[in-house]
Amino acid sequence: MSTQPTSPAGPWEELGAPLCLDTPLVKAWVEQVPPGGTRPLHTHRKPWATVVLSGAKVRSLGADGEVIREGELPSGVVLFNPAEQPLCHQMHNVGETELVMVGLQLEYGPATEAPQEDP
Repeated sequence: MSTQPTSPAGPWEELGAPLCLDTPLVKAWVEQVPPGGTRPLHTHRKPWATVVLSGAKVRSLGADGEVIREGELPSGVVLFNPAEQPLCHQMHNVGETELVMVGLQLEYGPATEAPQEDP
């Protein structure tokens, strides 16, 4: 899993996705990835959930290009990540259908930081 943050921005800002919900407790945005499409590299630093509205086959790559996950994201699936450490990744739609997801970032609790390397 890659832990190299790209910037202090929220993942929706790095993705260029406008927020559809912006409250002190939750931020939400919609992502649409056409077949063959790729979303920009972005970093999750706080707990988040993904609601898959329209599923597809995907490949998630870390900042170093390593495959973090590959497989089918079925419609109706809800995924949760507690963000115990930052996750920097990008999503590729390697399937034949459009991927549509809602990202939800929980704003309460501490933000995670990249692990410090020993000198």
